[in-house]
Amino acid sequence: MKKAISICLSLFLLFGLAGCQKEEALSELETIQKQLTEMEGYYCTATLTRTSNKGETVYGTKQYAKSTGEYRLELTSPENVAGNYTVFDGKRICQYNPKLDNKLVKDVPESQHRNELFLGQFIKNYLKSEGVGVEAAALDESQCIVMEAVIPGSDSALASEKLWVDRETFLPKRFVLYDTNGQECYRLDFEEFVYNPDFEEELFKIEE
Repeated sequence: MKKAISICLSLFLLFGLAGCQKEEALSELETIQKQLTEMEGYYCTATLTRTSNKGETVYGTKQYAKSTGEYRLELTSPENVAGNYTVFDGKRICQYNPKLDNKLVKDVPESQHRNELFLGQFIKNYLKSEGVGVEAAALDESQCIVMEAVIPGSDSALASEKLWVDRETFLPKRFVLYDTNGQECYRLDFEEFVYNPDFEEELFKIEE
């Protein structure tokens, strides 16, 4: 009888520990999802790599983005484009090139390529995607959770996307957009990322 009780207790502890480990893993993912879905905005610096049939082009960037849709994307390198930036104030999109006499280009047509470079769009796609993958992976010797989403639409150059999030800090580390063949089109490697910063409203103001 004592032996039977001992076996039952052992099995209970075994399944109990397994259940705790599973719950902990789910809690980790849920924490990351909660952090992203409740994000009111973010600021980041990142290296943007664009890959095409002509090769790779690398840009230094800064992003300021609000959950309500407003954003500002600044180019910091290479030198020939440094200082250029794009602003969306919630209604209009404008591009600035301070090196030209005509600094303002108004009413730039909406582009899926442009919107997909922001995490707000990734979150929307992720929540709508069915059968999306979530996995653990190593990136630069840092353990990350990888979240995958399908990009809606018929653009063959933008079909899916993946976001690498650090499992300890919950900070995004890498964001990649793929074409229909699974080839990398755009990659953002985040150097600095700040959740919910206090934005100066001038950042999203379109100069007249």
